[in-house]
Amino acid sequence: MSIEKRMLARELKLIAARPGDIFKPMWFLMLVISMVPLALAPDSDLLAEIGSAMIWVATLLALLLNTEHLFQSDFSDGVLEQWLFLDRPLAWLVGLKLIAHWLFHVLPLILITPIAGLMLSVSTEVLFALLATLFVATPALTCFSGLGAALTLGSSRSGILGVLVMMPLFVPVVILAAGVLIRATDGSDTLPLMALLGAFSVVAATLVPIAVSAAIRLNIGGSN
Repeated sequence: MSIEKRMLARELKLIAARPGDIFKPMWFLMLVISMVPLALAPDSDLLAEIGSAMIWVATLLALLLNTEHLFQSDFSDGVLEQWLFLDRPLAWLVGLKLIAHWLFHVLPLILITPIAGLMLSVSTEVLFALLATLFVATPALTCFSGLGAALTLGSSRSGILGVLVMMPLFVPVVILAAGVLIRATDGSDTLPLMALLGAFSVVAATLVPIAVSAAIRLNIGGSN
């Protein structure tokens, strides 16, 4: 069995051992969204106007719930140290880990956002724009979360510290996504901003695994 297949098998075993890591963010997202109509009139026009933005922010917060477990279990079990001796670049293994995290933890969040959109009376056009921004932007957010988790490995509050460290990198992504949603609401062309979001994710997917691998080497060297 190849190294890549073994990594995938390990991720599936971790999910089977901790299924709450998948369902907890989904429950969080739906709980936050279900609370919004309680603060506004159910038939309020404002509900439809801010619904897509609320879903985006709630999805971002739910995505961050599992950041603490991104590399922590591998670090505690000594798996990250074993990666250093494999015949694969460490950045490649980090990239595979981030892809697996996106597939198993982030993608389920994206797939339930249409339900949240229906709860907040979001129009079909805006809902499609919301899904597009999530698909395009969440790879960058996943990479930034991974970098924050790698920088704070071994800390007792690694999840909170990782979010605080990476928050400045989240801001441009959120601003671009908000711009897409505003343009979709107005019926304007969203392609330029979507292209910028895509470029952001491509750059993050290319460079962040290298930075994460350097942070992992630093933390492993510091713990020995």
